[in-house]
Formats: sequence, C-alpha cells, structure tokens
Amino acid sequence: MSFYLCLLSFTVCYVAGRRSLVGGLITTMAIGYFFGITKANLPETASYFIFDSAVLGFYAAQLFRPLTAAMKLKVEGLQTWVELLIFWPLIVFFFPLQDLMIRLVGLRTSIFLLPFLLIGARLIPEERYKLALGLACLNLLALAFAGAEFFIGVQHFFPRNQMTKIIYLSKDVAGYLAYRIPASFANAHAYGGAMVVTIPLVAGALLQKRKKQWHITLLVMGLAAAVLGVLLSATRLNFVAVAVLVVVLTFSIKSRISYAFGWIVIMAVIGLFAYGEVRLQRVAELQNTEMVTERVGWSVNANFFELAAKYPFGNGLGGGGSSIPYFLQDRLENPVIMENEYARIMLEQGIFGLLLWVAFMIWLFTRGKGDPSDSWNQGRRLAQWTCLLVFGTGLIGIGMFVSVPQTCLLLINVGWIGARQRIPVLDEENRTAATALNEVKQFAT
Repeated sequence: MSFYLCLLSFTVCYVAGRRSLVGGLITTMAIGYFFGITKANLPETASYFIFDSAVLGFYAAQLFRPLTAAMKLKVEGLQTWVELLIFWPLIVFFFPLQDLMIRLVGLRTSIFLLPFLLIGARLIPEERYKLALGLACLNLLALAFAGAEFFIGVQHFFPRNQMTKIIYLSKDVAGYLAYRIPASFANAHAYGGAMVVTIPLVAGALLQKRKKQWHITLLVMGLAAAVLGVLLSATRLNFVAVAVLVVVLTFSIKSRISYAFGWIVIMAVIGLFAYGEVRLQRVAELQNTEMVTERVGWSVNANFFELAAKYPFGNGLGGGGSSIPYFLQDRLENPVIMENEYARIMLEQGIFGLLLWVAFMIWLFTRGKGDPSDSWNQGRRLAQWTCLLVFGTGLIGIGMFVSVPQTCLLLINVGWIGARQRIPVLDEENRTAATALNEVKQFAT
C-alpha cells in the first residue's frame, strides 16, 4: 500500500505541477499536511517516502522549465547560494565516515528540500495569493483533526508504534495527564511549526486590497486556525514565534480600521478560550524564569566548541543528528548529537559547511527593505520576522530542515525575501500587460 501511495503522490504532484506552479505547490503541501498521520497508520518502510515522492513529482514538473529573462534576474543572487549550499554536502557525501545509507539520509536532510528556495523566489503576487488561499484551507482541515483529537483522544488517530513514539512521549500537558496535539502531522512540533510559517503568506493575502468577500472569510479563518493550532500543539517555542507575529501583524493592518478591530477581537476570543482551558496553557511554563534560563542558556550548547575542535570536518553526513529512520539506527557509527541545528550542520558538513550557512543568513537578512509600493511588502516583512524567529530557535532545537511540510514552507518564505524585489524587465512586462488589458476593456465598452 505504501509503495502505491508513493507512486500516486508522484503522479498527482507531477500532473498538478505541469498545469501550474501553484497547483503543484498546493498539492505537494496537502500531501505534506497528511503525511504524518498516513505514515503512522501504515508502519511500512516505503511510507517514509510518500512525501519525498510527492516532492520529486513536483520538481520533475517545475524545476526544469525554462525561465523568462525577468525571472532569471529575480533569482540570480539566490540561485548562486542554492548551488553552493547543495555543492558542499555533495562533496562531503563522498567522505566514507558513515554507512552509505546513513549518508544518503544525511544528504536528503542537507539538500533535498533546498530547491524550494527558488520556488519561493519565482512566485509572483497572483500565485502567492492563490497559494495563501490553499494554505488557509489546509490549516482549517488540520484544525478539524486537532479538534477531534482534543475531544476524542490522540490514540484514536495514531496507533502506538515506532513511528508515533514521539507523540506518546509528549504526555506533558495539563499536569502530565494529556498529550500534545499533532493534528494530521508526524508530531506536535511539526504541527505548530507548520502553522507558524503559513502566517506570512496568509496574512499577506489578507492585506491585499482587492479581495472577494469569501476570500476574506477564508483567510481570516485560516489565520485563526494557525494561531489556535499552535496553542493545541502546546509547543512553547512556536507560541513565542506566533505571539511576535501576531503583534507585528496587528500593527501592519493599516488599510481599514475594521480589519484591525476584527483581528483583535478574534485574538481576544482565542485568548479567552485558552484561558479557560488548562490543556491550552502549557505555554504558561514560560513564566518559570529558571526553566527558561536553563533551556536557552549557555549550558545547552556548552560543548559546541569542543565538538567543533574534535570534528572540524564533521562526523559524516547523517552522523550529527539527522532524522534517521528506526530501521537504519543500527548502521549509525559514532553517534553524536547536540540539541542545536547549527551544531548538527557542523557535525555533518564540518566547520566550512556551517560557515556557508552563516554567510547565507547574513546575506539574507541584510537584503533591502523591499519595495514600499509593493502591496505584498507588509507580508514580506512578516516573512522576514518568521524566518528570523525560526532560524533563531534553531540554536536550542533540532529538526528545522526535516520537518514536513514546515521546512518547505519556511524555504518558500526564505526564497521570497531573498529574491530580487525590483526587476525593470518585469516592471515593463507588467505595464505592457496592463496597457493591453485597458485597451481590451475600452474596446468592450
């Protein structure tokens, strides 16, 4: 069954991707949203590759399509970085420090999803808007699963097996009496993280001036579903991230007072609901300053430089904390892990690989402020905040580049803010198209 689902995922995403970039993206993300619950109920080796098959189908449909001159200019700086970030792990792959299968898993972690950087850079405003509508729908579907698990129980959706081990180890809600809610994802962190990275796109679409009424309703509900989903997942880091984004979004709504007031009312209702339900209050543990200090303090990363001195060229791809499937765990040699995504990069790609990523992030966050005349500029600012928050939490967590589909959505946001903002050729094409449209309208009149 899992093998057939892999074939189906590849085929569906390929067909959707051939028809349109946005259609392929939404289809791939939909498979990612339900990958966790599917894998949990089909505990077979092939089920690990259902989402990978979907991504391959999407890549086959889109990545090799010729680009226009304007689009080449838009992605040229980012494309150089993508090539560098892919090239170095390919070199490290040939260092036989780990078993071949372990290195393949590490290679997947390091490079497989990086092309989503270019996909995010390619999106034009109309495509971004359609993608936001699709994500809002998916957020509501995920919330439906989360609500059912909240009232009925996680065990009715996720059987106990090797693939759901993390879910059943996360019984630390409401005085260790309830589980964190994973919705349709592999675990609660994947759920909460995915909700966070959808906010810039959905909010950016909501801030557009010309929208249909049902679009407004859908986007507002999709945003509310994202915020409530983070509370249901009971993941503290994601709550901090979404709290910052809610504040930024609230002060970004300047077009209509009614929008800002409506958004504040929705957040107040969610806050009152959370206040009255103890199972949504795990985030209150952030008031424990001693726990927070211990969690984010230097003690967590105390041996970072010690590991850097011991493994300057890395411990081999997959040997630094990549998500190794349970059926390959026995092949892992000299396992070393630190709860820090940048330590994982260093342990797998060496100090040079880590420096490449640091240089890329410096380049990314020193890009221009964007085009003030762009109607998506406020959404882009939200994307910058989101990427900064997610990359920042990588200092005290691991899994930033293997979370399905959070990683894909994160990289789409990164590609968006890393793309060149003003393209003279593209501006001219837009003016020509607008002139032609006006002529058609005048002729019709």
